[in-house]
Amino acid sequence: MNRPVSRIELPGQIQGYFAKELLMSQIVDQTLQDYRLQLNDVLHSIERLAAETRNTQLEATVASLRKNVSEPFLFVVVGEVKAGKSSFVNALLEAEVCETDIEPRTDAIQQIVYSETRFVQQLEPSHKKIGLPIDILKEISIVDTPGTNTIIAEHQLVTERYIPNSDLTFFVLFGKNPYQKSAWDFLDYVSAEWRKKVVFILQQADLLKPADLQTNLERVREYASQKHIKSPMIFPTSAEAELNGDRASSGFEAVRAYIRDMVSTGESYKIKLRSVSGTTQKLIDALSNDVQSLQNQLDADRKTVANIRSKIDAGRKRSRYEIDNLAERLVGRYDNISSRIKREFRESLSVFTVLRKSFVGIFNQDASMQAWVDDFQERCQRDLKTSLEEVSNEGAQHFVDGIRQLLEGLAQDLSNVQSVSVQSSTISLKILERRQEVIESVKCKVERLFTEEGLIDSLAGAADNMSVEIVGGAIAAVAGTILHIVEFAVADAILGAIGIAFAGIGVVLFALGLAWQRNRIIQRFEQALDNEKEKFKADVTERLNEKLSIIYEEVERTFVPFYDYVDRETEEVGPVLERYTVIQQKAQQLFSQMAVTLTQRA
Repeated sequence: MNRPVSRIELPGQIQGYFAKELLMSQIVDQTLQDYRLQLNDVLHSIERLAAETRNTQLEATVASLRKNVSEPFLFVVVGEVKAGKSSFVNALLEAEVCETDIEPRTDAIQQIVYSETRFVQQLEPSHKKIGLPIDILKEISIVDTPGTNTIIAEHQLVTERYIPNSDLTFFVLFGKNPYQKSAWDFLDYVSAEWRKKVVFILQQADLLKPADLQTNLERVREYASQKHIKSPMIFPTSAEAELNGDRASSGFEAVRAYIRDMVSTGESYKIKLRSVSGTTQKLIDALSNDVQSLQNQLDADRKTVANIRSKIDAGRKRSRYEIDNLAERLVGRYDNISSRIKREFRESLSVFTVLRKSFVGIFNQDASMQAWVDDFQERCQRDLKTSLEEVSNEGAQHFVDGIRQLLEGLAQDLSNVQSVSVQSSTISLKILERRQEVIESVKCKVERLFTEEGLIDSLAGAADNMSVEIVGGAIAAVAGTILHIVEFAVADAILGAIGIAFAGIGVVLFALGLAWQRNRIIQRFEQALDNEKEKFKADVTERLNEKLSIIYEEVERTFVPFYDYVDRETEEVGPVLERYTVIQQKAQQLFSQMAVTLTQRA
């Protein structure tokens, strides 16, 4: 049993949309409609990109283009003041739409669209929308503009919204004098900048003699050719003759036939596709330089981060090498002093010298063995200090100079990358607003390291302290060894020798016992110095490496804000660059296909 199909009532806007789509499918084949959908998709991507980059002007322009793709054919009427633009519009629509007078009347932009009931809507102080129940407006909408000699200075709405979105531009010239400079200068913007199809209207042509009219027509062709417009369409018209019913001579039938031919054959739709795709390509091209600047800045910032990290790593390795080299030089100098100390110790610890100093010391403490030990220790400390300070001062200063050169190079890297920046008002990302602030802050921190309170001067001032620490550690170790070994071993030897003497063995045995103890003392003393050398080397290396870690931790910490900024910049800028690349690729593929199809169907 067949059930009756209920009728679904759709809202008026949706019904209107499907009615428009049905009418469109009857006029334009599916391929062109597919192109329209793909073009709308590209525009939607650009609109999203404009929103992300806070480019409100581009966002508004693209929104208008998307709307224009599905709207009636858009004609923009431009020309000099009193060239007859308003009269041309009235005659073309066969209605008093635009006010006309001896004095200029069009001081506002008038968008004329189809409406079942007449309305006038004031959109902005210099922009109003007029709805009229005129059939031709179902297929076209018209924008009447003020004179070209005021249009750029006072009516950005035309240059930023309607000219970019127009499908066809009627360029109205005064028939008797179509050579006004401001009119042809404005044509540069309309045709060359936005690649629009221009139709020339020679208004008030009835005021000229046929020969003069023909002369002016030829001159307009020459001017158009100079503006790189090939085979220009030129229609001589007379609004007065049209309004008086003299259609045969008014020239308006030829204009209407041109419009009807474009609409009925689908030519208007092709022109719309060409127009919108051309404007879209222009927008993509206009973004290209700014996007490339954004890419260059991101690449420069990433490269600078890599360079800074690489230089810091290289500086750390170089400093570590300098520390190892300094430690080796200090140990070498320690060896030299140690050898001299050992030689003097052997020579001073002969049997007779020790006996003499020991017995003489009973009567004169200044010539005692203890006095010799004290003097020996003092001389060893003085020689060791002088020798090690020379090496450590030189090494410490070389170390500081290396850090200074590193910081100067890093500061220069920041200055270089600071000069690579996006100088554009079309792309605005929040992260970019902080870039200069972050770089300046890091540069100030680096420069502060060179100040009196900074790292470099602190290191330079501490170079002597570093030397004192190194030398002091070595002296303390050697002095302790000398004092301990000499006092203990010599006293032990003397007491042992005296004990032998008092045992009745005699002076010879006393000398032999002391000689035997002397070799053991020297061996123990030299072994102790050798042991202290290894401790000294380990201590020097540890101290210098601690300072190295502190210094490079401070340097790394200084650049952390810049590292963090570049990470966030990559997260925010990267997707924008990727989306633009996708837009470019989609647009290139679509426009190439469209060019082939539209050429074949021309």
